[in-house]
Amino acid sequence: MKNTWESVLKEKNIKIKEYCINNNPSAFPLSIFAILEITGNDRYTFLQNQFTNDLDNNKLTSQLSAWCNPKGKVIANFIIINTKSSYLLIFKKDLKDYVFKKLNMYILRSEVTINDISDLYLLLGLSNLNKLELNNSSILLEDGDVEFINKQYITRLPDFSGRYLIAGNTQSFKNTIEELKEKIEFVNDTTWELLDILSKIPWITFENKERYLPQMINLDKLKAVSFKKGCFTGQEVIARIHYRGRIKRCLELIKSKYEMHAGCYLYLKNTGKKVGEILNSSYKIDDAFFGLAVIESDKLDNELFADRLEKEKINIIP
Repeated sequence: MKNTWESVLKEKNIKIKEYCINNNPSAFPLSIFAILEITGNDRYTFLQNQFTNDLDNNKLTSQLSAWCNPKGKVIANFIIINTKSSYLLIFKKDLKDYVFKKLNMYILRSEVTINDISDLYLLLGLSNLNKLELNNSSILLEDGDVEFINKQYITRLPDFSGRYLIAGNTQSFKNTIEELKEKIEFVNDTTWELLDILSKIPWITFENKERYLPQMINLDKLKAVSFKKGCFTGQEVIARIHYRGRIKRCLELIKSKYEMHAGCYLYLKNTGKKVGEILNSSYKIDDAFFGLAVIESDKLDNELFADRLEKEKINIIP
């Protein structure tokens, strides 16, 4: 049976705040991600040969990684949790069917099974916590650390944001929510997306899959790419750019008083020339919209607009 946050929150009589960013401890019931579970004796070798990061095979840990096509363009990027008996791939929900089908094509004779557990597991994001108090214990984790408590995988995200992520089944979350509801405020997942944007953490969606090299969207700086591991799909192109240092486009945090939409282009003043594309965008907060855009590196000092008529000016935030 499909599990949703709506039923859990309704049972616990919890109301979600909208569009709220502050310094208070906050919980974010996340419905924007899919989860694939990779099992089987060959799971490590299979993913190691496909993904950009050097995966850990021995301990509970979380890592960032990506899957690229042979041209080095990113198909999807992930948070990966190694449970020691499986790998959990967490990525944007609208890519689920595409990634599930495509990844299965590469299994061949490997002893690997890919299960879609998006309807069996729930995800809860947490921010503004120095430590997590759960199950009568204090949990203090470093980036990438994972603990298995009360049938839940709890990790401090390996993205330098200081946030936590909890993955588990519905029943386990009923107990967790009961513990948290008196000491933390619950906020919608679009605010979580904004926190990702403000931290320059990109997400590939179905619309922009297979368009960008990892270096164009900051994945190398987020340590989602290893240049020391063996071969993986797209590795030759990605490594060549890394060692020659010739990346022509880069990820930037942008701001505008006008609404921005993912997939829209950015234009150079007085020319109408396309010099960038919006990767991720947010709702309005504090009289401004925020986004992440991939922009030609030599155009960053120019005036840029989100429309050809040069009315919707955007600003790059260092």
